[in-house]
Formats: sequence, structure tokens, C-alpha cells
Amino acid sequence: MKKHLFFTFLFLLGMQTFCFAQNSREKPKIFNVKEITEGVSIDEAAKFLAGDNPKFSAPDFDDSAWTHVDFSSKKSYKKDQVYWIRYYFKIDSATLNKPLCFDIGQNGASEIYLNGRKIESIGKIGDEKTRSFKMNNEVPELFSLDNTEVNVLAIRFLPNIDADKMAINFRRTTLNINLNSANEFMIDMVEMTEGFNFITMLICGVFSALGFIHLLLFLFYRKAVYNLYFSIYNFSIGLLSYMVLSFYQMTDPADVDTCGFLSFLSILAFGASLTGFINTLFGRSKLRLKILLIIAAIILTVYYFSAKTAISFVSFYISFVWFESLYLIIRAMIRKEKSAFIVGGGILTFFGIIILAIILNILDSLNVAIPEIMLGDTVGIIVAVLIFASFPLSISAYLGWQFASTNLSLVKQLDEVNRLSDINLKQEQEKQQILQDQNDLLEKQVDERTFELQNEKQKTENLLLNILPHEVAEELKENGSSEAKYYDEVTVLFTDFVNFTQSSERMGAEKMLVELNECFTAFDMIMEKHGLEKIKTIGDAYLAVCGLPIKNENHAYQTVLVALDIIEFIEERKKTHPEALDIRVGINSGSLIAGIVGVKKFAYDIWGDTVNTAARMEQNSEKGKINISESTYQLVKDKVHCEYRGKIHTKGKGDMDMYFALETKKD
Repeated sequence: MKKHLFFTFLFLLGMQTFCFAQNSREKPKIFNVKEITEGVSIDEAAKFLAGDNPKFSAPDFDDSAWTHVDFSSKKSYKKDQVYWIRYYFKIDSATLNKPLCFDIGQNGASEIYLNGRKIESIGKIGDEKTRSFKMNNEVPELFSLDNTEVNVLAIRFLPNIDADKMAINFRRTTLNINLNSANEFMIDMVEMTEGFNFITMLICGVFSALGFIHLLLFLFYRKAVYNLYFSIYNFSIGLLSYMVLSFYQMTDPADVDTCGFLSFLSILAFGASLTGFINTLFGRSKLRLKILLIIAAIILTVYYFSAKTAISFVSFYISFVWFESLYLIIRAMIRKEKSAFIVGGGILTFFGIIILAIILNILDSLNVAIPEIMLGDTVGIIVAVLIFASFPLSISAYLGWQFASTNLSLVKQLDEVNRLSDINLKQEQEKQQILQDQNDLLEKQVDERTFELQNEKQKTENLLLNILPHEVAEELKENGSSEAKYYDEVTVLFTDFVNFTQSSERMGAEKMLVELNECFTAFDMIMEKHGLEKIKTIGDAYLAVCGLPIKNENHAYQTVLVALDIIEFIEERKKTHPEALDIRVGINSGSLIAGIVGVKKFAYDIWGDTVNTAARMEQNSEKGKINISESTYQLVKDKVHCEYRGKIHTKGKGDMDMYFALETKKD
């Protein structure tokens, strides 16, 4: 019984609400001063008729036969014809003789009558050739009322009904009217317009400038593709902010399609540039990026055929790009990539603020108590600034860090080059002096020692070929000197025997010398087999390099093959020589400088951080193992099975990634 009473009560309450919501001369809406000051919406069902007659504007016109209709709904307008709306209202005495205005938003053309007097026209009502539509009254006409009696608002309205135009879907309502205090409305309008215009134009200007700067950076250095994506990202935000301003100031529905397309394009470019930037920095698979860019192009094509469908697709596209970017950044942070913490901090702040805003909106819609400060305009502006600024600031920090690192590395390399240049200059001068003295001596003895000179020359050539690379020896013969050269892609190999000192004491100096001679002779044959250049032996250490003086594209792989042959040779030797020494090998790839050291007893040598790192690889290797650096691993990972050792602390280098090269991969 109680249940039936409850539903009956709800039904009666609903009927009562429905009945009072229907506006009429007998039941006019009464607006108090507070409502008018704050701006009150006229949203009751009013008298409504599809037809046109000038008499409909008269205050005393009998509209009792008209129906009550929600005139703001799009569903109320089904024909391309003129409609009339009559609305009745009163104001309280506190509002008498004060300036008022109607703030009108519409999708069509209208004429506004108050108590039979035409006070405003928005657009022009006419036939298909003469009509013109407007979306709002830019500057509302002012009026005042001098009585508290029933006032009649009559509206002659021609809706813009065209299913093919985006303008139809721009507004959720076809006609909405607000009654405002003119003074308060104008003050609010000026303040909001100034603040809104300033913020949107500031955002547009700042992001457009950033886009232009990074576009120039990309044009100057094409390899930094992330600059191109970040440039498009900034241009898209700048364009979107300008479109928001354009929509806010728009009055002509004909402009909606153009602005709608540009807004759609900016949002699509935002998503495509975001995924391009993040994938370029942190993505391992280029296929995913290509697919996402192709999808963006497809969505842009779909817009030509169906704007609604394309807008739906772009929403899903942006959502996927956000989650994909979040995943890639978190993954890079877990892998402890330095740039991930710089770039990721800003992007995670960007996502975090958006998620917080969504949560607050959900809580507010559920009427959950939220501190008033969290919903204030100041907090909203701060949130908007953080959303727009967090990502660009993090990218600027990343680019600054990258520039500083690159600049520091270049400064160190330049200092090293200058130092080596000074040394080389002195050596060159000494060589020139020596050669000049020798030439003077030879000129005096040329007649009597011609035959002897030929023999000595041959011996010299053989000696040079034995201690110098062929190309360097030829250069020395032709020019009388050889300059140190920079090689940007080579691989350095270091070997060292394990416990050499203890083994020497146990075996004796003579046996140890024989052992070293046999091992190094075998190493020489292995170097010649794979095209490596032996540099020198230092005690029980053996130094060789691949990729100079003749460039070799497979320098890293050839060096690993040499190391594998050395390990195999030592293992086979141990089977027949129980006292054979164990060996460890270190390999590193990079750039270095190579040339002749000294002016007497010429020695071809190599210098640079690549050589030092190769030595560190050997020192951190293990018995019977080949320890390679990260740079070498990246060059041979597709051809050689490797075992990742993790980051190992290295003297003078810090923590470095190291790998054991195990064996070549089978085709």
C-alpha cells in the first residue's frame, strides 16, 4: 500500500511540475531581481505556432489555441518556415526602470517583440535568396519595464534547417534566451571577453612561436625528427586556441564549417604529432608509429565524406594516443632512460592534471562535496596553464639537457684534437728535419753507395711494412711523413692473459717467452685472416683494431669473429699444453685517432676514449670470455648471440652496460 502511495505521490508531483512549467498569460513566469542580475534562462514550454502573421506580436492577441512546446529543442522545428513563440513574464518592483536585455543564441533568424514593440532583429527573415542567419545578438538591445504587470515576449523565428551543414549540430539548442540586467551583463561580457581573448591569443602566440622555432631546428638538423613532431604539436595547439576564439566570436553559421574543419585538423594533428614524438624518443617499433600516422590520414579522408563519423573516430584516436604515450613513457622510466625522466615528468603531469579534472567533474556531477577553492576560476586558470605548459616545458628541458651534453662532449673532443694536433705538429717538424739531414747525407754519398742504398731501401720498405699498415707505409714513402687521422667507425680489441705474473714465476722466464711468442704468432695469423690491424703488444696484452686505415662496414662483427677464434685457439692449446695460459678479451666500438708516434723507431698507435673503453671491457671480462660494450652490441646483435651482464661499475667510466659475446648466429 505504501509503495502505491509513493508512486502516486511521484506521479502527482510530476503532473504538478508539468502543469506549472507551461507558460501562459494566466500563469506568467515571475522573475526576481536576483535572477535577473545573475541572468535567468527562459526555458519553460511556451505558446508555439507554425505559421506567420504580423498580428501574432500584439500583446492582446488570443493565443489560447496555440500549443505549449519546448521552443529551444531542435525537434520542435521540422519545416523550413516561420514559427511564432509567445512567452509571458513579470518582474518584481526592484527591477522597474532598470536597463535590461535579452541574450539570445540561435540557429536561424529572428525578430524580437516586447509588448507589441519590435526591439531587435537578429539575422533576416525572408525567402531563400534574401534570408540571412545569425547565431547570436552580438550587442543586445537594451530596454526597461515600468510596471509589474504581465509582459509579452513574442518571437518571430525562422530556423536554419539543413542536415548537411555542421552549423546545425554546433548548438545543442535551436533557440535559447536569457533575461539579464544590462549593467551586469555588459560588465561580465567585457571582463570575460578581455580575459578570454588575452588567454587564447597568448596561448596561440606562444605555441605558434615554439612551433616555428622547432621547425627551424628540424630544417637545420634533419636527423632530429622529434623536432618536426614537436613543431606540429605546438602549431596544432596554437591553431586550436585560435579556433576556440573564432567559435567564441562567431555570429555567421556559414563560418562554422570552416572553423569546424580547422579545429578537427588541429586535434588530429595534435594526436599524430604526440604519438610521433613519443615513439621517436622511446618507441622501439617503427611499425606502430607508421600505422598510427596512416590511421590519422584515413580519418582526415573520412572527414570529407562524413564529418560526424570522422569526429567520432578522432575521439577514439586521441584516447588511444594518450594511453600509448603514457605506456611508452612509463616503460622508458622503468628502463631508467635518462631522457624519459625529463620528458616523462612533464607528460605525466599533463595526464595527471587531465585525470584529476575528470575526477573532479565526475564527483561534482554526483553532488559529492568538493572544496570550493578546487572549483574556482583561479584554480581553473592554473590547471589550464599547467596542462598547456607542462609538456612543452619538459621538452624544452630535455632539449636543453641534450644540447648541454652534446656541447660538453664536443668541447672535450676539440681539446683532445688540439692537443694531438700540437704533438703531431712537433713530430712533423722533427721528421722534416731528420729527412732533410738524411737527404743531405745521401746526396754526398750517392755515387759510391748506389747499390748499398738500394739494398737499404728495400730493407727499410720491408721493415715499414712489418711495423706499419700498408697504406701508412705507402704514405710515409711517398710523402716522407704520415699524419694522424680520425676514424669515426672502428672496433678495438684488447686481450690479456689471466694471472700472467703468477704463471711466469711458476713456468720461468724462458718458457713464458716461448708461450707468448707462440700465442701472439697465432694471433697475428688470426688478425690477417679477418682483416684486423695489429697495433702492438704490451707485455702480455695484445691490441688490435678493425676499420682502419681502410674502412670496413663490418668492423664490429669481424672483430668478434677474431675474438671467437682466439678463444677457440686457447681452448685447443690447453688440450695439448696443460700449462697454457687462460685469456680474457674486451671489445669496444667507436671513434679514435690513429697515426705514427715518435720520430725514431716509428710506432703506429691509436688514441681516444674508444681505446680506453676497450681496455675497461677487457679488465672487466672473465677467463675464456669476450666482454663487449653497448656500442659493439648494437652493431652485432643481429649476427651474434650475446648475454647481457647488466650495468657494471667501471673505473673512470661509472656504470656501463656489458655483454658476453657467445657465438655467431646461424642463418
